Amino acid sequence: MDAKRRALTGIVARLGYPGSEALLSLWDTMVDEREATWIAALPATAAGLSASTGEPVAEVRKGLEALYSRGLVVIDPEVGPDPRYLPIENAGVLMDLVLFDRRYLEYGHVFLDTWQRFYNQELVHEHDYPERDQRPFRVVPVLEQVTDQRTALPYERIVDEIRQAQRLSVEHCPCRTRERLCGNPTETCLGLNEVAEYMIAREIGREITAEEALGILEHSEALGLMHLTENSTHPRVICNCCPCCCVFLRAMTAHGKERVIASSQYVARVDAEACVQCGRCVTRCHVGAIAVEAGPARVDERHCVGCGLCVSTCPSGALSLIPLREQSGVQERPSGFGSLLARTPAS
Repeated sequence: MDAKRRALTGIVARLGYPGSEALLSLWDTMVDEREATWIAALPATAAGLSASTGEPVAEVRKGLEALYSRGLVVIDPEVGPDPRYLPIENAGVLMDLVLFDRRYLEYGHVFLDTWQRFYNQELVHEHDYPERDQRPFRVVPVLEQVTDQRTALPYERIVDEIRQAQRLSVEHCPCRTRERLCGNPTETCLGLNEVAEYMIAREIGREITAEEALGILEHSEALGLMHLTENSTHPRVICNCCPCCCVFLRAMTAHGKERVIASSQYVARVDAEACVQCGRCVTRCHVGAIAVEAGPARVDERHCVGCGLCVSTCPSGALSLIPLREQSGVQERPSGFGSLLARTPAS
């Protein structure tokens, strides 16, 4: 086994997929032998890696910054002033940080096909979270459709998070980039604060205003895309998701996973007298929770995730979102992406 293969084998094992030929192939495409050995030696500062390899510290620092800019390493936010570079140890995070970057499209369809195969044959099986609080992302309802705005809990008010953010960015969706199964737009993923800083530093995100971000949410809703965000008190990522490509929704629709995302604090309710049985709500529901069969629409509350997409398109106003009887809340915890991406080489 040559030095590069040995290093890549260790990198893939650390990601939790020892022996994954798909991941080995992807890494082999993305890095050369020296870069592979550097990543395998992390965590380390440039000075520390220079001491262990004997290479000039300035050259090592430049190389680590390049790996960071390509989404292949991150920086420890707790250590300074000399950045301490960390390996990425979550395969799903690695996939996103790579596929956010349009420069990787230069590798062509085989590269994307390999990511697609890795997700659908290997990574998707990670998505089984028995407890709601364990689920990494949750549904954000269309708040304009909530019947009583006073019941909208603070962490559901994603509009407030956007308006209060210090910095905002929009990125191309890594999921639609990977799967390529629909014609929905790709520039729909929003980054807030630390994540926006990261995306802008890597030049893979475009800085936007709060009004632009809200416009993206509104347009995405009109297209039937579901708003998902981190299952934390102060999320730093907002996605606008299709059922065919989204890493979470696809796990449900194509792979039969049920315990993947946390529902919102609401459920759809039908006014049977107002329902005109047009069936539009059925086509808008990504989780198969609505049926129109010989009568008014019926909502299966066991499967409804409370997104409100059915409500916002109902021509007769027969659908509404109502609060769940038992509101489980969101754990007081920071943003996972925000914590991981909080530091850039310049900070």
